Amino acid sequence: MIRKVMLVAMVLAAIASAAAAQEPIVQQGQNATLDWSGDYVEAIGQAVAPTGKEGSAQGKLLAKRGAVVDLQRNMLEFVKGVRISSETTMENFMADDRVVSSVTGFIKNVAVTDSEWDGEIYTVTGRVSLKEIRTAALPVIQEKAAEEKRQKKAPKPQPRPKVRSGGTGLVLDCRNLPLIPSVTFRILSPSDKEVYGFDLVDMERFLASGLCDYQSNMNWAKGQPRVSDSPITIKPLRVKIPQNVDIVVSEADAARIAALPDHVIKRCRVSIVKR
Repeated sequence: MIRKVMLVAMVLAAIASAAAAQEPIVQQGQNATLDWSGDYVEAIGQAVAPTGKEGSAQGKLLAKRGAVVDLQRNMLEFVKGVRISSETTMENFMADDRVVSSVTGFIKNVAVTDSEWDGEIYTVTGRVSLKEIRTAALPVIQEKAAEEKRQKKAPKPQPRPKVRSGGTGLVLDCRNLPLIPSVTFRILSPSDKEVYGFDLVDMERFLASGLCDYQSNMNWAKGQPRVSDSPITIKPLRVKIPQNVDIVVSEADAARIAALPDHVIKRCRVSIVKR
């Protein structure tokens, strides 16, 4: 009997631990949420039947259409505020017609994941993958990166050493830092040498899964397939203020990152743990 009780207690503890481990890193808006851990934006839309058509089949249809339009409006408004880099949000990128066209496309085709009636109010929930946002922003991200190189405003990436470490991934412990998640960011040494960032990764990998994933639990992050079974763990010195997006590590840790195998960097095998 005691063994059964202990077994049940262990199972419940494991379930509780797993639930805590999977707590997402989210950015909450009024009608939408960006789940950085889940790599998607979720928004809601609501509408009621027009006056005089309440309870009718036509009224319900119009309410459903109105809720979808409201969903699209709320999604677009939120997506504009998604941080793309330390200096920009998606709204900055939407001065470019290519970005506007892409954003209009995925907003128009937003996938409805849930819907319900609550009295006379019809509510729909929809999601957009961050991959679609990365894809829409990519041409401008690439152009800005190339322009910074030409003007020599951005620090040059640190040369990668010939001797490689055996690390299978990189986990950054940013739990005590005021880090703001972003679609792109840089890991820098104190002397401003870039050891990880957009310029160093494979574009297909970046589009598919982003530069990193964001977790709230260190043990959970270390156990993710993204960083495989032997990641190196680094505690950064600080984030660059005032944007709090780019991450600064010590010179020694910058060297450890630079010594990671090329495929680790190119395949974005990076996880960031934050509160």
